[in-house]
Amino acid sequence: MRRMIDLLVAILCLTAFAPIIVLIAILIKLDSPGSVLYTPRMIGHQGKAFTLFRFRTMLTADTYLETEQRLTRVGKFIRNYSLDHLPILINLLIGDLTLVGPRPMELEVVDYQDKTWQQYFKVKPGLFNYAVLKMGKLWTPSRKSHSMLNQELELEYLQKRSTIFDLHLIMKFLWKLITSRCNIKARGVSDPEIKHRLNNRLN
Repeated sequence: MRRMIDLLVAILCLTAFAPIIVLIAILIKLDSPGSVLYTPRMIGHQGKAFTLFRFRTMLTADTYLETEQRLTRVGKFIRNYSLDHLPILINLLIGDLTLVGPRPMELEVVDYQDKTWQQYFKVKPGLFNYAVLKMGKLWTPSRKSHSMLNQELELEYLQKRSTIFDLHLIMKFLWKLITSRCNIKARGVSDPEIKHRLNNRLN
């Protein structure tokens, strides 16, 4: 059932966003040299590696520069409005991702011997993520800050996971997209419970 829903959503969204995807690809190519896509290797279901598809937002040269300095003009715009994630719909289509699940993680972050990571691998990583929704701006890629809390939330999702709970999360994500007009900078308010958890850790 989950797979059928994933396929339906992927096909509908790719069809609807096809003109925007093509336009962004052309603009990236015109704006700076390099590939249109950024394709990191990630770990997914059962610990298998897969290629994640995103639009490239940074210069491929000048890697010594800070992240903000490396952003291209097109890259900065599409990042602000989460448009760089549109190619991830291909991952949803081919089955690397499901709609809701733990965040897919970079190869260098994962410890295959760790029992916590082994729990992650029991389900597919998701397009929408519980930890990201709860943490807001406190969340960072690869769990670079508040890594223990991030891990705690990922495991919490696995315990709560159900069709009803996933639908509830999707509705929350969509509401944040609508109220922020898709601007990622306006979606950074953390769940009040998260601040409480962090304060308890400090005390």
